[in-house]
Amino acid sequence: MDALIDAVDSYNIHAAAPLLRLQLDTLFRAHYAASGPNSDDLAMRLLAGEEFRKMKDAEGKKLSHGRLKDLAAAAHPWAPSVYDKPSGWVHFSLSHILATVQVSGERDLFMGVPLRAHVIPQSLWHEVYGASIRATEELFLYVRSWAARKGMPPAELRGLSG
Repeated sequence: MDALIDAVDSYNIHAAAPLLRLQLDTLFRAHYAASGPNSDDLAMRLLAGEEFRKMKDAEGKKLSHGRLKDLAAAAHPWAPSVYDKPSGWVHFSLSHILATVQVSGERDLFMGVPLRAHVIPQSLWHEVYGASIRATEELFLYVRSWAARKGMPPAELRGLSG
């Protein structure tokens, strides 16, 4: 979160957008871990070093970024479209070119990173913050759920305060 805040404060969409996507990737993985068929087995596989992208779901599909996004869509309907927007900022793409090159007048061309503050509309920065806050809040719902179940017999939960 600190890195995302620093990126927004310095108008660095090149860093902020991939950090937001990373946060959403984490939310999608937490959703799968919480709702998948065998959370304990999944945890052991992850701790042994197996990667999500090499695992398959109950339908035999690889747990790629896209598949995890699709599986989480029902629980987090706002997140898939938000995820797709910053994805263009993860790998060098047209998003980078369009944001770093600005033309003003007939002969003025500016290319630069970091961007000038006025290049990215204020509304986009609010969207980045809003999505980041929501992803974090929803991720912590999974963390609290895990804390309530950890070490308890099946179907039992401990009470959590706060």
